[in-house]
Amino acid sequence: MLGGEPNAWSSSESLRPHWRSSLGTSAWLHPLGIWTSRRLRKGHGPLKQRHYQALNFIQILRALLSPKHLKRLETRTALAFIFGPLLFALGSWLQLHTSQSPSLALGLLAIGSVFFTAGGWWQLQQALIGDQALPKDGPSWEWCGLRCALTQSVGTVLFNIDTFFSWNQQQPNAELWLLLGILPNVIGSILFLISAAYGMQEVGHGRLLVFEPDHLGWWISIVNALGCLWFMQSAIAGLPTNLPLEQVFDSTMSMRTTLLGSLAFAIVGFLSLAECSEDEIKPIEAPPSRKNL
Repeated sequence: MLGGEPNAWSSSESLRPHWRSSLGTSAWLHPLGIWTSRRLRKGHGPLKQRHYQALNFIQILRALLSPKHLKRLETRTALAFIFGPLLFALGSWLQLHTSQSPSLALGLLAIGSVFFTAGGWWQLQQALIGDQALPKDGPSWEWCGLRCALTQSVGTVLFNIDTFFSWNQQQPNAELWLLLGILPNVIGSILFLISAAYGMQEVGHGRLLVFEPDHLGWWISIVNALGCLWFMQSAIAGLPTNLPLEQVFDSTMSMRTTLLGSLAFAIVGFLSLAECSEDEIKPIEAPPSRKNL
């Protein structure tokens, strides 16, 4: 159905937890099969034979190149996580290779952070819509998919604060630099790491490390975690060593790891775009995905 309502076949009374750990529930049993947290929040239906769509490289490529619908939240989320990271990567590359126009590089980072925040918001909206399909008698906010989307969304907002402050205040005083430049970057990076842990647990169903190379969701969680680790390394390298002089531990390392993390997130965006069409490439024995997502 359109407009955000769950489909009739996703009644909460028909669901019961299937995989659950201390980090939250990651799958439910549905009369039509297993409904994983990731497929629920991405607007995809339950699977009868296994808990994910097994795709080879050619099928992934076909899914990526299949027509997409911008009205679906998962399509907009994927595109935002392509454009935002690519702008971040370009801004970081300019910082590394030219010092003639720092405002251009900082502006690209700021605009890129807007795409990050849009993607985070749409991803959170997907999770909130999926939450409507869950049993109402269970603990609220206890499923890992919602926690994953929430922590990443808040992290993107903090990156907005950091990047726009740096763009508009290129010679700030030390206190403002610490409060609006350093701390949002560090806290946002920590939240991204927490989100990555929830994302890996979501596809691992209680385990942080699994090996499912034919699972698009697994690739997304692994590459996303690498991006989060590089962003965390960038934040650590950007910590001040001399606050009054605004000197940091290693500015070059900070920019390089921001570049690496951004490229990783761009790959995540392309993989997520392919994930939008995985059920169209390999149809399932279940009703179609929710078209509004």
